[in-house]
Amino acid sequence: VEGDAKPLRSAAFGEGITALGHALGGNSILVGGAGGSVAAYQQVRVNEQMSLQAFHRFGPLRGPVLGFMASQRDKRFLSWSASGVAVDHLTTEKRLMSAPGEGLATASLSPRGEGILAAAPGEVLGWSLDAPHTEVSWSLLWGRTHYEGYGSPEYVWQSSGGTDDFESKFSLVPLLFGTLKGTLYALLFAVPLAIFGALYTSQFASPGLRNLIKPTVEVMAALPSVVLGFLAGLVLAPLFERSMVQFLLIPGLAFSLALLALPLWLRLPRGFRRTFGEGREAVWMIPLLLAAFLVSLQVAPWFERVLLGGDYRQWLHGHGWIYDQRNSIVVGFAMGFAVIPIIFTISEDALSAVPKSLSSASLACGASPWQTAWRVVLPTASPGIFSATMVGFGRAIGETMIVLMATGNTPIMDWSPFNGMRTLAANIAVEIPEAPHHGTLYRVLFLAALLLFLLTFVLNTAAELIRIHLRKRYESL
Repeated sequence: VEGDAKPLRSAAFGEGITALGHALGGNSILVGGAGGSVAAYQQVRVNEQMSLQAFHRFGPLRGPVLGFMASQRDKRFLSWSASGVAVDHLTTEKRLMSAPGEGLATASLSPRGEGILAAAPGEVLGWSLDAPHTEVSWSLLWGRTHYEGYGSPEYVWQSSGGTDDFESKFSLVPLLFGTLKGTLYALLFAVPLAIFGALYTSQFASPGLRNLIKPTVEVMAALPSVVLGFLAGLVLAPLFERSMVQFLLIPGLAFSLALLALPLWLRLPRGFRRTFGEGREAVWMIPLLLAAFLVSLQVAPWFERVLLGGDYRQWLHGHGWIYDQRNSIVVGFAMGFAVIPIIFTISEDALSAVPKSLSSASLACGASPWQTAWRVVLPTASPGIFSATMVGFGRAIGETMIVLMATGNTPIMDWSPFNGMRTLAANIAVEIPEAPHHGTLYRVLFLAALLLFLLTFVLNTAAELIRIHLRKRYESL
């Protein structure tokens, strides 16, 4: 039978080769040398030609390697020489067991990798191996690991596959990265709105308007996360995809229009500016935001056509950015709505608790209301505002349903706002129903839960220490 044989570029081993074998799946080539060296090679494509790449090395044996035998359960394999046997794990490079022997001719590994037999002159030697979670190690959980099929070591989380010889990948780094990324985008949206809203409500709004704003925002905290996740995944994500350029233009246009309108606003009569009552001047921002929205409707198509080549997604792809419909912008927007009520309520209470004597003294010295709020009230209330921010941080870092429903749950490490992520909490919710009881995945998920607890505990402890320091600094005022 004629076959199609394709040559491979050879790779240097460093000594005479005495044994060859395959790991489970037949993708990795095990190589043993005359000096006892053991290494694993895989096929990689370099310049359109297949080459052999050495991607794992293991502890040496005593004497020339005589042979290999792979487990039919996982990536462990048996190697032996005339002086002993050893069982190693392909990916972790961890030696699971080694035993000496004299004059060994051959050896065998049971299909499940739990029993080893070796033939010596006039006798048969046997060993049992109890290593239930060989595919996990601390270096694999937190370091870059060179997996089969990958050209270089990487951080990868992929707990299941479509074939029996698939190797589970349990790096927690992409999940930790996704947790911090989702939290960062949520806080970038929530913190400015919540703190400035609290500052306006406590220092500038009239009592009637304050009694309307604060209960309304607090009611937002009762909105279930699953509802926000549902709206984000099925409503906001398609809407943002259709009108992303417009949404990105609105903040810049609103700020520009505010700067242009400021000189005109200062020239208007005081009675006109207080048409809606003293402390309600912010109502005039509604026409400004509406104008920015209408202008963006007209400018966005021209902006996308002239500057982005007619399609912003193709423009992003040409610059190395991939646009996913359920991305970090959607998550930040939706999770921000869950975090804003917490930050707003605590910050508003902290700002309202600042003694009136401080603001009255500042105003008496000639400072404007804004200067008083910015330079006196805000620094004095900074311990409470910092606590509010950290409580919001803890709320965002443990969020599950919004992230689960509003992202693609892809465990990638990319700061791009147009990509999704997978967080620790969402990963636990996705994986735990299918994890075999007390299996490796089951235990790793509990480790992820412990990591999430420790992360929030350390951050909250540090936040409390900083809050105490700030309170001592400003308590003498």
